[in-house]
Amino acid sequence: MCGICGKLNYSQSRAVSPDALRKMNETLHHRGPDEDGIYFSPEKNFGMAMRRLKIIDLATGSQPIFNETGEVSVILNGEIYNYVELREDLEKKGHHFKSLSDTESIVHAYEVYGADCVKYLNGMFAFALWDNAKKRLIVARDRMGIKPLYYRVTPNGVSFASEIKALLADPECSKELDLNALDDYFSLLYVPGPGSAFAAIQKLEPGHLLLCDAKTGSIKNQPYWERTVITQPEDKGLDYYLCRLDELFRDSLKLQLRSDVPNGLFLSSGLDSGTIAYYASKVSDQTLNSFTVHFEDKSYSEREGAQRIANACGLKHHELELKPDIQDVILKMVNFFDEPLADTSAIPTYLLNQFARDKITVALSGEGGDELFGGYPTYIATRWAGIYRNLPSPVRATLAAAIRKLPVSWDRISWDYKLKQFARGAEEAPERSHFAWKEIFDESDKKKLYSADWLAQRNSRDGYESFKKLFESLGGGVELEKLLFVDQKTYLLDQFLVKSDRMSMAHSLEVRVPILDHRLVEFAAEIPARYKLKGFTTKWILRKLMEGKLPPEIVSGAKKGFSPPIPRWISGPLKPFVQEVLSESSIRKTGLLEPKFVQQILTEHFDRKQDHHRRIWAILNFVLWHERWVKG
Repeated sequence: MCGICGKLNYSQSRAVSPDALRKMNETLHHRGPDEDGIYFSPEKNFGMAMRRLKIIDLATGSQPIFNETGEVSVILNGEIYNYVELREDLEKKGHHFKSLSDTESIVHAYEVYGADCVKYLNGMFAFALWDNAKKRLIVARDRMGIKPLYYRVTPNGVSFASEIKALLADPECSKELDLNALDDYFSLLYVPGPGSAFAAIQKLEPGHLLLCDAKTGSIKNQPYWERTVITQPEDKGLDYYLCRLDELFRDSLKLQLRSDVPNGLFLSSGLDSGTIAYYASKVSDQTLNSFTVHFEDKSYSEREGAQRIANACGLKHHELELKPDIQDVILKMVNFFDEPLADTSAIPTYLLNQFARDKITVALSGEGGDELFGGYPTYIATRWAGIYRNLPSPVRATLAAAIRKLPVSWDRISWDYKLKQFARGAEEAPERSHFAWKEIFDESDKKKLYSADWLAQRNSRDGYESFKKLFESLGGGVELEKLLFVDQKTYLLDQFLVKSDRMSMAHSLEVRVPILDHRLVEFAAEIPARYKLKGFTTKWILRKLMEGKLPPEIVSGAKKGFSPPIPRWISGPLKPFVQEVLSESSIRKTGLLEPKFVQQILTEHFDRKQDHHRRIWAILNFVLWHERWVKG
């Protein structure tokens, strides 16, 4: 696991500054505190650097790693899980390895397969490979985007890094904001790719390569993988899918438990982490450590369910009740989110990683199950929305009015909020409904939230654009497979995986996500929708797979999420902090928001007239981010 960065100037007479590259690399120290490495081409027009967290081959795995001639060099962030099998194949083809590192398999695979080498890798990765003979740079990102990769293109060349902060450390990088990206943030709580909050910086999309030719100055951004969207797959029978899922989970866990340092897993009371725990315990010859954090408020606690899973799987379980200095944690997290992100579960995720790091260096996590197997209530809502829209207008109006009058609940499930979101979104066209149920500030809200200058520049842009493009690329209709694909490309990619990466790297802990093994992703797309969603039962086939393997209450349990009691914190211990950060003067300093509307939202939440915690959290994190990364 590493942080990587680099810079290529097209002109051989234009050298890359060693000081600038080292400064970029130092911003990534938290991603790799064990050692660093740096490489410059003979002409000095290309340089790349890395910070390493030692996971595999602790003694000889230092980077950059070279091929036999020294002409090809590579730096890697992430892990290549199938490096053992790949190494055996490459040795048969005559290649000689100098280390036991997974990283070295990339340079030799490149010698055999060229840029197509990436197709032979099973892992989570972002790597940069320099071919000095051809004066060619290849930058690649894994199929699901588990590991981040940002880049900046200028008339003079290209630079790349694991995090935005490394690119901002280059004095040549502009801090001009991308207002369309920030508009998406206020819709969704995250910035969807391929853009970023900064106009000059892009995200390399999952399953893509950047091919940069230093001789010609050309840059090609090309895909090497895309999961197929099959809306009406052939039904091969339930037993076939269950058997194949069992095989894939076993093999995914077998590969991802490879490590030369202590590993363990994160546990909630949910089905996804329970599935990982079960299969990890079956393929490992050691007793694994598991970790969970919980809150004093029992409605937000997953303590009992996690303990049941740990007992059933024979894990050595560790738990921590969270009584954090919330304000201090929030301020620390801002240092790691160099793009605004307002996922409330980032707080317990940060603390869970901090807790686990005392005992392990690698953790397994359950991200991806909902987006692969249909775990969100919005998938059920899509089906019911069609029935709702067919009701006579007076009936819908009466129901909507009754739902709006529901009392505000600050419990974890928040049925009042979900019903209000459903009634609002169900009136839209099906594709738009899927967006509306996730939308935090709608178009009418934004007219009150945004400053006059921003509204003028926005020019009536619709926040739905990021989702609309994806739906249009898939054709008409909103079959379940299309919803899963869109959520994998947005919600999972740019919110959950970003949160997991930044909060784990904040503590120099590697987190692996076995459910997102690309073979599992591809196979899940082949499973007919009727095996994923049955009536009101989400993730039906995964529940079927785990029957008799996990406790019944875990297999049949409802989705809870990993959220802290933010609504109560905002009106309680965090109230003075929120009022200070969101004061009129602080809001005006951003030049982008309207203080009057922000104060209205705060008052309504404090008076418990509305549950505005998602909106308040979005504004709070934006203001803190703006102060730290734009003004700071």
